[in-house]
Amino acid sequence: MKTLPTLQASYEEEPVKHWLNRGEDVLAVFEFGRSPLESTDPRHVPVALKQLGSPGMVEVWRCAGPIKTGNWDRLRFAQGEQLTMGHIALDLRKTGAMRESSRMAYDILQTYLLQSPHQWPLKIWNYIPGINQGTGDEELYRQFCLGRADAVLIDPGDRPPLPAATAIGSPGDEPALQVYFLAAALPGLDVENPRQVSAWRYPRQYGPRSPLFSRGTILRLNGSQQFLISGTASVVGHQTHHENQVANQLSESLRNVRSLLEEGHRLTGDSHARLDNQGMLKVYIRNRDDFDLIRQTLEAEAPAEIPRIYLEGDICRENLLTEIDGIVSMQGTEL
Repeated sequence: MKTLPTLQASYEEEPVKHWLNRGEDVLAVFEFGRSPLESTDPRHVPVALKQLGSPGMVEVWRCAGPIKTGNWDRLRFAQGEQLTMGHIALDLRKTGAMRESSRMAYDILQTYLLQSPHQWPLKIWNYIPGINQGTGDEELYRQFCLGRADAVLIDPGDRPPLPAATAIGSPGDEPALQVYFLAAALPGLDVENPRQVSAWRYPRQYGPRSPLFSRGTILRLNGSQQFLISGTASVVGHQTHHENQVANQLSESLRNVRSLLEEGHRLTGDSHARLDNQGMLKVYIRNRDDFDLIRQTLEAEAPAEIPRIYLEGDICRENLLTEIDGIVSMQGTEL
């Protein structure tokens, strides 16, 4: 018998209210093109990135319920039997500089997890207004990384200090820094990509503090395994490849995903990660004029049954034009 995934994630056409009214198994509903400050329910997570291609789709997370919801400090949460989604939206007009706001967000996140029945973060999504604004070490992404490191306060050494993550730039006029996460009662298996230098070992040229995340994390519960893929771009070693060539950047990103999935199989030894209709891909695009080419490239290189969504957002390096992340089931053949 096929084991159902612990987290059932999908893209759906019905509006937010439809899913919130379903109640007992809906952990989160992500709505695109709206400020995170507009959340109407702890399970409702607006994301400021505009949707390209199929506007109006929402991302729905479901899990074993019943679902408990609430507020904790400046964090809103939805808690199922085995998983928790937490959502933080800090108004930068009130919290101030990016470094301090990032530190504050991660302090809240970590303090909440310490008292939660689901203490282990599996993946963290960060949406940063104007991510490439500022020069040198004053760039907002570098300041965000400094604030996150201030909160984590550990030397990563030879192991990742945080699980899988995505960091994408929301519009520069968006007032809120947004951080949301998925957590469980048991830790996931963090996975690094053999084709890439681990992010926390990046050389100084990328900023005063390296990004703190794993390339992917495998969620293992109830006999099922799911691969949570970090934001993955056209980076080999630590260097950007294919500058100004958006289709080639997407192809390189897919090669990195395949490499990561193969490494996950090597570590687990008992199943391959598979992109199928139980998983999903999120494709981030810096320039909306590149949408058609990116869509055509993905359709040519990834199986058609994989649900995907395209979002307009800046990538953490100015010379990167696109990035992908996703959730992948681990019960079948490889991508």
